[in-house]
Amino acid sequence: MVLGSDTAAAALGDGVERMGGALAAVRAATVRALGGRRATAVLAAAEVLDALPGLAEAASARARVVVHILPPAGAPGELSTGRDELGPLLEVGVGVIVSWSDQDAVDLAVALRRAAEDSETPFVHVLDAPRGAVAPVDVPPASLLARFLGAPPPAGAQPGDEAGVLRKRAERAFAARVPFALAGALRELGELVGRPLTPIERYETVDADEIVVALGSAFPAARDAARALRAEGKRVGVVGIRSLRPFLGAELVKATARARAIVCVEPLDLALSPCGPAAVGLKAAFADALTWAPGVPGVGRVPPIVSAAFATVEGSVRERDVHAALAEIGTGERARRLVVFGSDFG
Repeated sequence: MVLGSDTAAAALGDGVERMGGALAAVRAATVRALGGRRATAVLAAAEVLDALPGLAEAASARARVVVHILPPAGAPGELSTGRDELGPLLEVGVGVIVSWSDQDAVDLAVALRRAAEDSETPFVHVLDAPRGAVAPVDVPPASLLARFLGAPPPAGAQPGDEAGVLRKRAERAFAARVPFALAGALRELGELVGRPLTPIERYETVDADEIVVALGSAFPAARDAARALRAEGKRVGVVGIRSLRPFLGAELVKATARARAIVCVEPLDLALSPCGPAAVGLKAAFADALTWAPGVPGVGRVPPIVSAAFATVEGSVRERDVHAALAEIGTGERARRLVVFGSDFG
């Protein structure tokens, strides 16, 4: 394991190799992976921008690397700018996965190692667990890990061994393998540890009139909100997104198409985007569904989709934030399609 800087090292302690920066850490992990070793890099959220060239290089070289992004430092309730690092991560050709609890992070760390090796694609895991939440974590035993992961993969081609044009032409072929590798790794690990694991997770969606599509720390908050609202007789469901890349639009349409309205809650705001990245993908998937595109379940209507983004977050998304986002749906046709919390917008 290599660390971008002492910022990440402080969170993990001894027994790891510290590098001079995020870019150096990702490049070192890439060299190790291409040499036939299992390699992981751990970065602080603020280091992501510096690491982007290295992540793009790892994707081009088909390096089986997993990079973990720690949450911003700070106490529960302390103001932060959310998970803005997610935006640039979506554009460099790596898998991007977001966890919503410490247990989820442990499970994903194992599953993503397998998915990266099976698909020859780097994965970035962004931990967005609620701050201050302390709960027991079940770490799989070494025997289970050895059985699940198997032997390390063979050495790969070193950067420069193929022409850039050939690498680019092969990208989509590798990308097509990623959804299957990810879903397969999550399913098999879930069976071994007794915790269902899927790229998207549903909660009470079968009869839901309103559905919250939630990313990261918004998922446990949305689940609590839905539980409270159902106790009042309101049919609210939740879909948690673990995977932003690949974005499983067809699966999300299946999970949400029957809802009267949808609110997509995300712990970041990309100011020049029409809405949050998950909402962008969801709306595009519904456009395909409405036009009966192959591979997407056809629909006869698109429910109103409200994007609830967070320019600033007090620690993490909370249940009351989800209630506020759902209140926008309650305004009916007058509902705004973009609501930005923690901002002077609108």
